[in-house]
Amino acid sequence: MCNPQAAMMGASVASSAIEYNENVGEYNRTVDANQRTRASAVDSSALQISQTRLREEQEQGRIIEQKFDNMIKGIETKEALKTAALEDNILGRSVNIALSDAVADRLRNETRMEQQSKFFSQQASIDAQGIQAQLEGRLAQIQDPEPPSLIGAVVKGGANAMSTGQNFKGTKWSDFAIS
Repeated sequence: MCNPQAAMMGASVASSAIEYNENVGEYNRTVDANQRTRASAVDSSALQISQTRLREEQEQGRIIEQKFDNMIKGIETKEALKTAALEDNILGRSVNIALSDAVADRLRNETRMEQQSKFFSQQASIDAQGIQAQLEGRLAQIQDPEPPSLIGAVVKGGANAMSTGQNFKGTKWSDFAIS
């Protein structure tokens, strides 16, 4: 049968081992939760960038339709002016000026739409960069804890065992008897 001092020292070491195992479990749970948070942040960022690109594509499509409508309207206006001039037997500067004005209007609209298209592309690019920067900031804030130290746990367990051993030095089992 072992003496009480050895039993108490063993219990102290076992307590340190249990505490270390609990710390390892908590560390693993925290690291797993952080990894899920990172994955979620990356997925969210990718979705936001996809939505930004989709909005840009929709705007580009709308601008293409406007350009096409503008071109058709310009052709119709030009042909209407030509037809009216021929029907009224009008020739000369006024028809040329009207035709030039119609072409100029169409070109101004075309230029304006080109600028809008560039602005939408630039804005989508800036938005995507902003989303990426937010992701990087969010990921940088997620800090994994320090893993528990096995050597530290062994040293702590040994120190606790020695302290416990000193406290129970010379103690007998009969000293624990309940009166």
